Amino acid sequence: MIKFLSSMKLTAILIISLVLLFFAGILMTNADSIYNAFKQMNDLIILDWFQKTETHNTAILIWFIVFCCVAVLFGINLVLCTWYNLLRPAVKRRGSRAVMLFSVHLIFVIILVLHALSLVTGFKYGNIMLTEGEEYKFENNYTLKLEKINFTDDYKMLKSNKKSSRLEMTIDKFHYKENYAAIVVDRDGQNIINGNAYVFSPLFGDGLQVTVDKFVMDKKSDRLGVKICITKNPFEFLFFIFYGLGILSMLIYLIITWKK
Repeated sequence: MIKFLSSMKLTAILIISLVLLFFAGILMTNADSIYNAFKQMNDLIILDWFQKTETHNTAILIWFIVFCCVAVLFGINLVLCTWYNLLRPAVKRRGSRAVMLFSVHLIFVIILVLHALSLVTGFKYGNIMLTEGEEYKFENNYTLKLEKINFTDDYKMLKSNKKSSRLEMTIDKFHYKENYAAIVVDRDGQNIINGNAYVFSPLFGDGLQVTVDKFVMDKKSDRLGVKICITKNPFEFLFFIFYGLGILSMLIYLIITWKK
């Protein structure tokens, strides 16, 4: 059993399965109900979303459970393959090629573990719609206030349908460096974050990340607003460090084995 679980044959089967599941998820989003359900799923960390059983779409729930089973099996395969097939040769031969191959897989194992932990720790609040002067209160006594919106482009692109709006937001028509939301975040009366958040440049403070997803027109008041995402995860920083180390280790391994 261990031999099969650590085999490359199982690795190939699981990778193909994951790719097929990704494509299945993409095809499922052609249905508006499933597309909106996926968006709701993305607005929370997975643990919080999974616990809200009353709002689950059955198709997405089945897809997600199957995906998790395949991902867990892939993780087991990776750990066993790294332990039995790579650690022993690295210790026995002590050559740079064997050591680097083991290091690449070990870093990838750490990345998967950190990614799994990020799905069940911290918090995430997405799709928060705010206009100037509005506040949003969330856990641990945090309060976010949108003080000002600076939008220099034509409002018409915000009023068009989603597809047209995306096509219109080109570099020439949408000025990413000039459009921003002035945001203040307090906790128990103490200022944590105070600055301008841009679409591709979020604000950070106290472990929080405040991101402006997009500028919108509020349908009820016809006022300019923004959609904001707030995240806090204790493993995010480590995840990106090891992600960078993973890329670096693969480049080093490529250089070492280039001639071979």
